[in-house]
Formats: sequence, C-alpha cells, structure tokens
Amino acid sequence: KLLDATQLLEKDLHDLSGGELQKIAIVAASVKNADVYYFDEPSSFLDITSRIAAARLIKSLTADGQRSVLVVEHDLATLDYISDEIQIVYGKQACYGVFTPTKAVRRGINEYLNGYLAEDNIRFRDYQIKFSRNPVAMTGSTHVMATFSEVMKTYPGFSLVVQPGKIFVGEVLGIMGANGLGKSTFLKMVAGILKPDRGEITPVNISYKPQQLSSEEDVDVQSYLKACGAQFSSGWYAQNILEKLNIQPLLQHKLSYLSGGELQKVLVAGCLSRDADVFVLDEPSAFIDVEDRLHIAEVIKDFTETKKVGCVVVDHDVQFMDYLADKMIVFEGTPAVEGRVFGPCGKEEGMNRVLKMLEITFRKDKETNRARINKPGSQLDTEQKSTGKYYYV
Repeated sequence: KLLDATQLLEKDLHDLSGGELQKIAIVAASVKNADVYYFDEPSSFLDITSRIAAARLIKSLTADGQRSVLVVEHDLATLDYISDEIQIVYGKQACYGVFTPTKAVRRGINEYLNGYLAEDNIRFRDYQIKFSRNPVAMTGSTHVMATFSEVMKTYPGFSLVVQPGKIFVGEVLGIMGANGLGKSTFLKMVAGILKPDRGEITPVNISYKPQQLSSEEDVDVQSYLKACGAQFSSGWYAQNILEKLNIQPLLQHKLSYLSGGELQKVLVAGCLSRDADVFVLDEPSAFIDVEDRLHIAEVIKDFTETKKVGCVVVDHDVQFMDYLADKMIVFEGTPAVEGRVFGPCGKEEGMNRVLKMLEITFRKDKETNRARINKPGSQLDTEQKSTGKYYYV
C-alpha cells in the first residue's frame, strides 16, 4: 500500500513495467525476516513520488533498532534522505575500488563531491562537482521551434489532456510527475510515434530517445553512432559529447555488452547525433552515476544552446532537473486513470508544484549548493511550507 503497488498483485511479473517491477523487488526484500537488508539502486525506474515512498519504507526497516540496511544509490537527494551514515567508494573503473570508513551523511556526500578526503589527505578526483547557487535563468527566446494545441489521447480506462504550449529555440523544457500519468505518451506524440485523438502538434524534425534501453546484438558503439548522424565525425562532437560522456573507451565495444549506465550514455549521444530541430529524451539519468548525471545535464544544455535547437526532457531526479530545465511541465492526476498537465511554467513554480504534491521541501546545502530534502517537521520544513516555498530558498 505504501508503494501504491496493491493493484499489481494479480499481474504476471513478465507484464510489469520497470518501475512496477522495482516496487515489487523492494517489497520482496523488505518482507523477509533478516538482520541486514541490501538495496542496490532502489530509485532506478521509480518516479519521484515512489522514490520518496520507497525511501520511507526502507528507513522504517531499522525503526526497531535491531536491523541494518545497506543502500547503493546515485540519486543524491534520495541518498541524503535515506542514510544515517555514508561510505564513499572511489578508484578507477574496471581496475580497483576503495571503500572509506563511514562518515556523517552531509560530510560524506560533500567530500565525495569535492573529490577530496580530508582525514586521509587523498584527492581521488582532480575536479569538484559543483552546483550553481542560483541557476542562470534563460533570458527567453522568441523563436518558437514547435507548438502544440490542447492535445487529448485516450486508451481504455485512461485519458490524457495536455494544455497548449510552445518549445523555444535554445530552451530545455523539463517534464516531471508520477508514473502512469502519460509523460511518455506525450513524448511519443511530440516525436510523431503516436497521433493525438484531438488537437495537433506542429510537425518538426524530431530526435527521440525512449525510456526503455535496447541494444543490437552485433553492432559496436562506433558503428551505431556513425549510423545515427554525420556529426560523429566532427571535432566539436568528439570534444563536447564523446569526451565529456567518456564514451571514447567504449567505441569498439558491442552495444549488447555495455552496462546499463554505459548504454544510456551511448543512446543519449546517439540521440544528439541526429539532424533534428527538437530533441526528446525520456529519463536520460536512469542507471547513471552522480558524476555522469551532471555531465549528461551539461552536454544536453550546452548542445541545446549551441546548436540553437529545442529540447524536451522527462526525468525524476530533482537535482538533475534543477540543473537542466529552463521551463517545466508538471503532470498531475490519478496514475493509470487520468493525466492532466500544468504548464509550461517557470522552473521555480513547477518545482514548487511537484514538491508540494510530495509534501517535502528542499533547501540548498551551504557548502556545495546541492539540493537537500528537509527533515519532515523541522523548523525549515515548517517555515517553507507555511510560505509556500517548497523549492529551495
């Protein structure tokens, strides 16, 4: 009930979506009588609503003081919210890894972002991961790349209504909301894969990265990217996409041999390789670690501004969307029954609306400027809710 999964009990496991299967896996681990519980990336595939619910469920397992939980997680906000202690893992990919002793949560996350362990005088990364205190707001392009009227799409038992909107040149339109409200359906209509039952979307040249990751058995990364578009051969592409996403070491690897995170980066690069006016990406941060999430956000944002194109991104990572989005669309309604849309609107207004639905507030860490969830009922949580400022202050 806590994970809103009771309606899944009669379904076959093979028929479940990634998010639904993740919920069942979390429940299956939680109901066992154990001394220690392990959760490996529990937020993957989950929408922002379910991430908070899953975090609360996992935290409750230790409420009696008799049991322990170990969590591996890349979503910093979820990691911050769920943890009592932090261990940093650093090293060289595919070579070696080192676990530090446990640290206080804020200190551990901040040391990871800084790339420096003060107690051991060890620098394990030659740069810091930084978040802007006040993300630069777009001045507002007047060049419209695509438009959509009020759009409706219906299926048996489900309906989606989207208010009119525009996609501007050089602007990233972020989309957030619970699963089952029609976000991916809307993206498929923008991409021309689905046709709306009512209304229309201005036909433009679209490049689309779907939510589900798929690979071809006998295709290597270089051949795949070359087939996506001519940009692969340009110096700009090599420097600003392949290098920033650390894809060059993977070029000779078969797509089918890549990990989930590696495949995600390659598919994002492939989407950005195509000759298009609007680029549509569904959950590009899934399976990606903290460092690469910020790299992907930087790549998408720089690409959108430099190439003078429009971009639409669906994602559930608040920190990722905070960095990336210029404007937002918020999906609301009843999952698997009806979806409706608020926006497009400014990022602050959109984030406030999302966080209010979750009944959580965010603040900015004073040292690193990363978004942090306030402890429920704390003074800052109470103050922000009373003023309606659920988004960080």
